[in-house]
Amino acid sequence: MNWLETILVTVGISLDIFAAMECKGAQLSKIEKKPLVILCVLFALWQTAALYIGSAMGAWLRMREVNPQHGNTEIIAAVLFGAVGIPMLKKAWKNGAVIERRDDRYAWKSLIARLSLISTWTLLIGVALGFLGTGTIVMLTAVAAATVIVVIAGLYVGYHFGFEHQAKAYAIGGLLLLFGAADTIVRFVMV
Repeated sequence: MNWLETILVTVGISLDIFAAMECKGAQLSKIEKKPLVILCVLFALWQTAALYIGSAMGAWLRMREVNPQHGNTEIIAAVLFGAVGIPMLKKAWKNGAVIERRDDRYAWKSLIARLSLISTWTLLIGVALGFLGTGTIVMLTAVAAATVIVVIAGLYVGYHFGFEHQAKAYAIGGLLLLFGAADTIVRFVMV
């Protein structure tokens, strides 16, 4: 994938974090700088590690492919993009009413549990990017930057506007990942 497609896909997966941070931001009475910095660093490192591990696994599997001309890894990459994008669209569709309440505690255990779940999706996207031979520096820079931006934006959007943009974030993220699937099919499989 080229750098623009890589950025779009990493932004797509990062919008899941935006939704999680929007929920937290809606509960806060004040956004403090220290927890914000900790969240940015923690989430960026975790997402970067998950994407790197996934990419390394995908690149290793790609090298071990029996018939590299056939395009099996590219097909699997497209399926992985779709397999992550479709659940995000389902989350957007099923977005139900949420009762907002103030909670200024940063429940670190629940945030890390949510991050672990999100990073599972990121690991799969990393495998797909590894299958496509995506450049490591571009991929890791894109996910780290996107993660920091969505953590900050999610907290502040939730703080100012509540939960109302969560479904939009899931929908845009899912569509970006489905774009990655379609792009992979057009550029790598149909050639």
